[in-house]
Amino acid sequence: MTRLVDRLSALAGTFAGWAYFVTALMLGYEVFMRYLFVAPTIWAEELSRLLLVWATFAGAALLLHRRQHITITLLTDRLSPRARQMQEIIALLFIAALGGVIVYLGGGIALHSFERARTTGSMLDLPAWWAEAALPLCFSLLAIQALIEAVRVALNGVNDRPAAPRVEH
Repeated sequence: MTRLVDRLSALAGTFAGWAYFVTALMLGYEVFMRYLFVAPTIWAEELSRLLLVWATFAGAALLLHRRQHITITLLTDRLSPRARQMQEIIALLFIAALGGVIVYLGGGIALHSFERARTTGSMLDLPAWWAEAALPLCFSLLAIQALIEAVRVALNGVNDRPAAPRVEH
């Protein structure tokens, strides 16, 4: 189960990376068309926004698994290893609980939009639930990943797995 969730998180993270890349291409095209040919598109801004919503939330579970979220360690660095482990477990359980709340509330919003066929009201008039569905889907993965990471920390202790150099002040 844990490997499946880790793989789903990696897949979601890959999607997020590509979504950011495609967003940059679309916005670059929009700028090119708008300012060089005075022919703006009707789709680039809204589709970019949709992709940014999905990319932002889709990458969260992978960042949590890799421990690449921004962390402030001013206090936690001073804790004993056991206290730091407990703090990490509590933080991960809090993330899982908050994720559960967002899944519940976001799912209700997306379902309401789907049932009433709400749209964005823009030129493309996309279904509103296309963006709103990112909350329950991506936060489900984040909540499950947080629970798995909490179990890992409980069994193995804190493993920071730093991906980027630490900034010391």
